[in-house]
Amino acid sequence: MSIHAVIFDRDGVLTYFDFAPAVELFRDLPQVPFEAVRQRWFSWSRAVGTPRTVEAERQFLAGFWDVLCDEWSLDGRARERFHQFDYTRTIRPFADARPTLLALRERGLRVGVLSNFPMASLEASLAAAGLGDLIDVACAAPVIGASKPEPAAYLHALAALGVSPDECLLVDDEEVCVEGARAVGIHAFLLKRGGSAQGAGEATLRGLDALSPVLEMRLLGVVS
Repeated sequence: MSIHAVIFDRDGVLTYFDFAPAVELFRDLPQVPFEAVRQRWFSWSRAVGTPRTVEAERQFLAGFWDVLCDEWSLDGRARERFHQFDYTRTIRPFADARPTLLALRERGLRVGVLSNFPMASLEASLAAAGLGDLIDVACAAPVIGASKPEPAAYLHALAALGVSPDECLLVDDEEVCVEGARAVGIHAFLLKRGGSAQGAGEATLRGLDALSPVLEMRLLGVVS
């Protein structure tokens, strides 16, 4: 059966984090170490739980910044600066992401993103990375109520794309997520950017630019 859709993970596959804007946020606050903020973030997430809607995410972030400002006795200007910070400014696209998505669109394939990132604003993050216009379906784990490698996560994305497992291909940079996709019948590839080719199987990609030849050679029965 032909492939009609491709699902991508976001982090490590389509995008990466550039923490420079976040570090800049604390440029004149030496009493607030960036690493300490990261640790507070993880603690806050465990205590409050991940937000399942964009509005809940706003409240989640506002609460985090307020707790941080209270702990370090920061003034109103710092508090306002934090409340206005948009984390999507730290998300950057890999150079091969947009060309790959464009090529898939030109083939008439549908494109989905399935991410375990614990924020509800997946669509906004993809738009900020300049990829949103090429994504048909964006599925954030906290929103759909299932995370990879749970079968429900993949089945939700498949239903949203309107394809069966054998009509879909998935690219992820975590082996457990690739195996989870294969368990429900999806053709899945492991992306290992910059990794050694030694011991790599035929279902391992070194970059997204390697995906087009896979389709071109009809390794999965794709008809152009």
